[in-house]
Amino acid sequence: MNEDSCDETVGVTSFISSQQLPMGLFRITPGVPCDYALEQASTLLGCVHKLTRAGVMDEDGDMMWAAFYLSGFAKAIVGDVGLGMNRA
Repeated sequence: MNEDSCDETVGVTSFISSQQLPMGLFRITPGVPCDYALEQASTLLGCVHKLTRAGVMDEDGDMMWAAFYLSGFAKAIVGDVGLGMNRA
């Protein structure tokens, strides 16, 4: 296994937190194959792109908030995969 490979997510990265709730509301599940996890992150980022564009064009705050939360979810997936790569 080379140093850029990753077998699976480690499951320590969380997302959706606030000042009132400093811990993340959701956490990435450990043991998900990294290639599958990155594929899902890519899909989420595609949705973020579309929501952001539609939200700006329509001046729709709900779409912008949806894009914000989905981007946090995608970031958590990528971060957890990165941790898996460091372990491998």
